[in-house]
Amino acid sequence: MSPARATAPAPGTRPPNRRELVRAAAADLFARDGFANVAMAEVAAAVNVGPSALYRHWSGKDDLLFDILSTALDSLVADLPAAGAADLPDIARQLATRALDHRSIGVLLQRESRHLGLDATAQIRAKRRRLTGWLTAELSAARPELSTAQVELLGLCAIDAVSSVSFHRLELPRPAYLDLLAELGTRVLALPPGAGDPRDARPRRASDVARADEILDCAVRLFAERGYAEVSTDDIGGAAGIAGPTIYHYFPSKQAVLVAAMRRCTAQLQEAMRLAQEHGTDSTDALRRLTDAYVDLALDHPDLITVLITETVHLHDELGSRTVREVQRAYIADWVALAAAHRPSEDPTVTRIKVQAAQMLANDVSRTPRLRRIPGFRSTVRNAAWALQQ
Repeated sequence: MSPARATAPAPGTRPPNRRELVRAAAADLFARDGFANVAMAEVAAAVNVGPSALYRHWSGKDDLLFDILSTALDSLVADLPAAGAADLPDIARQLATRALDHRSIGVLLQRESRHLGLDATAQIRAKRRRLTGWLTAELSAARPELSTAQVELLGLCAIDAVSSVSFHRLELPRPAYLDLLAELGTRVLALPPGAGDPRDARPRRASDVARADEILDCAVRLFAERGYAEVSTDDIGGAAGIAGPTIYHYFPSKQAVLVAAMRRCTAQLQEAMRLAQEHGTDSTDALRRLTDAYVDLALDHPDLITVLITETVHLHDELGSRTVREVQRAYIADWVALAAAHRPSEDPTVTRIKVQAAQMLANDVSRTPRLRRIPGFRSTVRNAAWALQQ
């Protein structure tokens, strides 16, 4: 898991770093295509070996994923400075360095780690707590005025901001990239606590929903929890209180359910964009309105956002799924255009990186329910997403 992409050895050779090459190739494939869509044979082909060579080291694909994450997390926490020894820019630079050195890990942790078994998941969480524990200690020492809960929230927001590079392939020269990510992390770590908001409690969906919407609600929840590939129509039917085949009265296939979920989310994104552009007094006001609306959507509909960011890899070019992707790309392009108008002299790649960081922060924080108990939760997340785009 080095910063550079590993090079496959020539067929018939046995390089001394074969395990590292396999980890790097598998991480790239899992991040690009999704864990469920990659076979061990594809990983083997990427490093020019037969599948049997992989099974000498890993019992299966989930064991390989665990090894990738475990090895990377061990490296992430290695050589961290002593707690309380750094100021906010130093803390942010530590996070930024690790995000760039292990660029594919963020997407694997957020999107694919749910495929691990209970014991493996517990081990990965324990390793992650070593990094978050260091960050909590550092931030508490640097900002003693914050409560433990506020430190946890700002720390997670900072991690999300710098690790957003895992979800895109935008490039800058490494020194400039490191400086940018460190600056973004510092902005978040330095934020004042937000004000309370009555919407911080997760809203409940109205009970009088149509049967198709009820089925879709159940499917979205299951897709978010388990992943599209692990959910059957019988699972969806059971959650909705109907027989699995009854779903076909409302949707022609499981893929159609996924497309409907994506369309539900993209429709809300399009409406938020329309309102921001229509009511914004200028590009800055429109950008702030759009940012707040996206944070609210993520916080109010975390399962829907989870499906949008984790299950797109399972869309096929049928049933209008191509249109879903086109809407997503257009939405990002319109957001970036507003951000560029807000900061017209900025490098376009930097602007896109900032927008991606703001979105990924909202996406990940929305999937951590315990944070909602923190006073000022919503406004803190809104302010963090806005600060990243300055």
